[in-house]
Amino acid sequence: MSEASRLHGVSIVMPVFNLEESISESIDRTVDALQNLDNLEIIIVDDGSTDATRTEAQSAAIQHPQVTVIGHTPNRGKGAALQAGFEKSRGTIVVFLDGDLDIPPEQVPTFVETLIDSGVDALVGTKKRAMEPGRYPLMRRALSKIFSGTIRLLFRLPVSETQTGLKAFKRETLSDVLPNLRVVRYTYDLELIIYLHRRGHHIKEIPVQLAEGASSRGVSIRTLWEMGSDTLRIWARTVLFRR
Repeated sequence: MSEASRLHGVSIVMPVFNLEESISESIDRTVDALQNLDNLEIIIVDDGSTDATRTEAQSAAIQHPQVTVIGHTPNRGKGAALQAGFEKSRGTIVVFLDGDLDIPPEQVPTFVETLIDSGVDALVGTKKRAMEPGRYPLMRRALSKIFSGTIRLLFRLPVSETQTGLKAFKRETLSDVLPNLRVVRYTYDLELIIYLHRRGHHIKEIPVQLAEGASSRGVSIRTLWEMGSDTLRIWARTVLFRR
């Protein structure tokens, strides 16, 4: 890592839900990938899993002093998990990384370096170049394009995607924005970027790579309904009523 990165503590916040079969390996891999980051902490936030995810994570954390496991019950949503992880964190650089590792953690050091060297306030991953036919399910590609197009139309944001599970921030940037957020589910990312943009923070996006078999899990009708209804609520509050 560069000398600049050594001056910053780095906090990785990883929300997880029902990942008992993979969470131990994911923790081991993430620690290994980030071992050269000084002043590193990894905060695993169990979002009310109904399986043994939290127990497995706590067992894995015993081997890694950088790892802390927290959680809440019942399930409250990805946004609530990220908020809880941030409140527990101490680093001057905060990274949000989805716990399923659909985005490999080996990309995080480059993300941190880019955030520091570019001088931006927030760095957002974009996966559109990695969503290749045959590697990314057709339905997920279609839904991603529809959602991204809708977001561009409704909000005119300076990024092409909001939902990619790798983002990095200066701590003071998140501290400025998070008190404004109300959404606690999947569209937390969207609301976060809206307020980053509204409050004048400099946002940059860079491509990320996806793991083999990433996003092979289906999207439930309930999730689609929640994302759609939350998006409309955010639009009404931030665009229509300018709150």
